[in-house]
Amino acid sequence: MLLRNGNVRITVDAAHGGVLRDFSWRGMAVLRPAASAAVTEPLMTACFPLVPYANRIAHGRFTFQGTEVSLRPNWDQDPHPLHGQGWRAAWAVDQSSAAAATLMFAGGGDEWPWRYRATQAFEVLADGLKVRLSVENLADRPMPAMLGLHPYFPDGAAAAIEAQATTVWLTDAQALPVEEVAIPPRWSFARPRPAAGIALDHCLDHWDGAAMVRWPDRVVRLTATGCPALHVYTPASAGFFCLEPQSAAVGALNRAHGGAATLVPGETLAISVEFLLEPA
Repeated sequence: MLLRNGNVRITVDAAHGGVLRDFSWRGMAVLRPAASAAVTEPLMTACFPLVPYANRIAHGRFTFQGTEVSLRPNWDQDPHPLHGQGWRAAWAVDQSSAAAATLMFAGGGDEWPWRYRATQAFEVLADGLKVRLSVENLADRPMPAMLGLHPYFPDGAAAAIEAQATTVWLTDAQALPVEEVAIPPRWSFARPRPAAGIALDHCLDHWDGAAMVRWPDRVVRLTATGCPALHVYTPASAGFFCLEPQSAAVGALNRAHGGAATLVPGETLAISVEFLLEPA
């Protein structure tokens, strides 16, 4: 489904994870275009939703209000289930127009014991894009929830990142969080620094909700509401990088006060992420 407004065009694929397959501005890629052969693989797209949890759940196990949950791995290259259920499911188009669309996904009631309804709304702006992601608890008891977006930015070698946060989660050899510490200077994005300057797969916490990505010919200003955490993924020599706004930091479901929301029956958690474009 192609949506456009002014200088911006996006392609939404509801059937394969509710993903963005491309997002361009003035003919330039804002997010990495999906590989043409990767129709069914969200990890090869431009952006996908994280619902009803974000990032990894260690060994797929956590306990919430006396309920023990055990989730199977959902990617063959990681033993820990990650990124929720929505990115591996078909979404339905609820509403659409030339410049906007709303997708719906009903999940849970399976290995995730709580039924829920996820909604993802895209609004194409003349020089940007706004994405609103929400999850409503349809179960008859409280449910934990996390939300996030997983955008892939292109041209990592030419990009600089700026973002303000105060702490970062150190990880073990399996990329699982082990300790929250003050951000060391070598990992700080308080001042613009090259995206390819250091290889990270770490969650910045107590983020102020704003980030800027600058290339020689364009600037993206990212603003997120309801997202105190920003996961930064800058793999060495990959050609792309990720800045993932999240409603709670990595590992939240395995910590007593980790920041995951508790939704009573009928309650909704929502986040909003806006990408605004301008010339460099």
